[in-house]
Amino acid sequence: MKKLLFILFVGVVSSHIYAQKSIENPEYGLATYPGEITKIEMLDTTTVLHFKLKKLPWGYFHLHEESYIQDLSGDKKLFTTKLTGAKFKRNFFPKSGEVTYQLYFPPLSKTVKTIEFGVEKERGGGIYDIVIQEDENSIILPKELRGNWFLADGSNRWDYGFNSKYAIVDGIVWNYKSVERNDKKYTITLEKNGEIKTVYVKQVKSGIVAFGNSPKALQDYSLEKVYHPDFKMQNDEAIEKVEFIIGFTTYSGMIKGFSGRMKQKTGMLYVNNPFKGSQESHLVKINNDGSFKVTFPLTHPQTVYVKMPTGRYDVFLEPEKTTFHYVYNDESFFMGDNASANSDLQQLSGIRLRLNKEQYNKIGETSPEKYAQLCQKLKDESLDKLKAFQKDKIISEKALQIKSAEIELGFYDMLLSYDMNRRSIVYKNKKAKNEKDILPYKEFEVNDKYYDFLSRDILDNKLLTLSNSFYFFTNRLMHAPIFREDRNFSRPSKSEIAFWLQKVGVELTAEELNMAELSKQIETPEMLAKEEKFEKTYGDTRQAFYKKYREHFKDASAYLKKQDQPKHDFILNVVDYLKTKDISITEEEAKMAEVLNVLKTPVEIEEERLFNKQFASAINTFNTKYMEHSSEIFRERLNKVRDEKMQAFFGTQNSFMQDVMRMQTLCKKFEDYKFYEGNKLAIAQKELQTSFLKDYLAFCNQQIKEKIERNKTKGGYTIHNVEKREGDELFASMLEKFKGKVVYVDFWATWCGPCKSGIKRIAPLKEEMADEDVVFLYITNQTSPEATWKNAIANIKGEHYRVSDDEWNYLVQKFNISGIPHYTLVDRQGNVVKPKLGHMSNNGIKRILKAEMDK
Repeated sequence: MKKLLFILFVGVVSSHIYAQKSIENPEYGLATYPGEITKIEMLDTTTVLHFKLKKLPWGYFHLHEESYIQDLSGDKKLFTTKLTGAKFKRNFFPKSGEVTYQLYFPPLSKTVKTIEFGVEKERGGGIYDIVIQEDENSIILPKELRGNWFLADGSNRWDYGFNSKYAIVDGIVWNYKSVERNDKKYTITLEKNGEIKTVYVKQVKSGIVAFGNSPKALQDYSLEKVYHPDFKMQNDEAIEKVEFIIGFTTYSGMIKGFSGRMKQKTGMLYVNNPFKGSQESHLVKINNDGSFKVTFPLTHPQTVYVKMPTGRYDVFLEPEKTTFHYVYNDESFFMGDNASANSDLQQLSGIRLRLNKEQYNKIGETSPEKYAQLCQKLKDESLDKLKAFQKDKIISEKALQIKSAEIELGFYDMLLSYDMNRRSIVYKNKKAKNEKDILPYKEFEVNDKYYDFLSRDILDNKLLTLSNSFYFFTNRLMHAPIFREDRNFSRPSKSEIAFWLQKVGVELTAEELNMAELSKQIETPEMLAKEEKFEKTYGDTRQAFYKKYREHFKDASAYLKKQDQPKHDFILNVVDYLKTKDISITEEEAKMAEVLNVLKTPVEIEEERLFNKQFASAINTFNTKYMEHSSEIFRERLNKVRDEKMQAFFGTQNSFMQDVMRMQTLCKKFEDYKFYEGNKLAIAQKELQTSFLKDYLAFCNQQIKEKIERNKTKGGYTIHNVEKREGDELFASMLEKFKGKVVYVDFWATWCGPCKSGIKRIAPLKEEMADEDVVFLYITNQTSPEATWKNAIANIKGEHYRVSDDEWNYLVQKFNISGIPHYTLVDRQGNVVKPKLGHMSNNGIKRILKAEMDK
């Protein structure tokens, strides 16, 4: 009897002890929820999760009553019953910048081993695989050995990562085969695909453990980084010369605690390619265990942008080298060829050169001189922060070099953005609904002296390519107002067009050649000069006129056919038509029409009429050929003007930067699945001075040719469940129901202002083409909240998809989407004929759609 009572007593005590169980710093998997769990209390009546949260960049955080915990062995969610230390909804941080709070939930079962924390709210975040009891059947690594260990000699090199499930050594994720202990010594045997690795361990003191590949070659490691002022890195050298090659790199890694239950299982890696003038997208498939690996082309050492389900990262990569990236909640750890540089750059990520909101809002009233001073001040502050950081930390020369390039490019970018930022203020003021929302604005003249910061040395500083900001810098420089092309110069003459068409291999008929030659008598230098002068004076007025009165053009054309002697210019006929409808035009429009009326003499008008009558057929076919190449001809003329202005400013035309710009122009052809045939490639290469760029142009040309050939082998698909498909199959399945129609695809989001403006602008065209074989397809992703999206599309006529994050990533890679809105054209057979359509007027879109329907 006494024995029975004792057993019952022990059971009650044991039960009570369990009921009062407290787990300090519990181990858990991937956390997409801000902050960390510091303790879990499992009481008899409640479960308490203790959180610690450090200040977020935006200064506040949200807590939700929809928070829950869930035993992974079941499907029942236990929702929060109480909150202490904070309040539900929005919370602001105290001066200390740190908050601790506690969420209370109903009690958990005694047998629970793993739980999950989440928020019953779209994109609310969560914490996966919170360990309550470790699996007794698994190989248990002692807790004192777990963590990410840094070499304690001052280098802070990360060589070992251990947790309860796997180990990371030498840039490889290993499984545990065995763990043996002898007092304070351990032998850890690891296995990976049949390969065995042994790690020898010795506990030294609290926080210090020695690791090594043999018992006699152990080095001290610490969980905290150790800084020795006198430490000198070995082989610490900056890059003296950037070598450009047609190479590849491998980026691999592991996401700590990644769960197969996560909805998103892909990431995206973006390479800013300054030579092609585009951002290249590479899909990163994440395995259920969190591992990933992707190999892709890379031409030179540079930082790339990585977007994962866990966050966004800048990673420095080099061709023919490997980088391992361990994503550990809010931290990143690196192994491989550039581990030191990436670890240091992560520490320096807070040093950024940018305008704050107050400074940006004042740009409208900031003179060019004051703005330049502000940019210099911000640059000096960034460099001072970099110097201050070096006093307490050891930073590699390569990381300093990359960060310095980033700051320098940021400085140039800010200065070159003055005009663009001011235009943005004007645009915002026009859109302002209230007087208080209008930002101050004054007119300032930006003279050429403002651009004195652009020294000749910039043009050949190839070290600037180490930063992904070089891509943006080239774009800013190309479109700087001082080099900006005057878009109001005269139209290209027929003889000029004929010469260009022949240069690119378009064969003209004898009649077209004769027409082009005789056109010189009509399109004389004097006439072209008069047209150019008119365009410079009234070009903007003309464009505004077309936009303002477009709705009357159809009736005006009908009116024109009834006239015995119509005017020689369409605008003049529209003006006459508007008079018949008592529609008044502005004084500026009337002045434009008056000048246009006398632009050509009666003799010139008659000669032009007779010429057009004689070569009517040749002109029509010629214009069809010209339209196909019009954007290329126009772009070449604009680039020629830009190059001449840049040459005059810098005093040279043979620099690396100018060659990069020429290369970007030559690569535009590839965007429309076109390539250089025969000797046309050699002709294009002659425009380049840099030998690497000549080779790279040939490489890109061959790539697009091979891609076109691969596309020819792709057949149709019979797919019904889009969400179960990937890549090309995914897009094909989305288009299956639209076969036989031309599809205009718009990639957009509810939060994207330009997207919504574009949708609103195209609405009249959709009405106009409602009865034609055209589909307007809108695709968005999970960043468009579902409720918002449903309300938005109620007013957007067309076909709609809201795809998952993974599906969106596949589409981003397929179409190389670097920003939205992004437009794509698909023909009747479901083939992508234009993967990247530019932003066009409704008339331009209609012309393209009609041309595709007529094929």
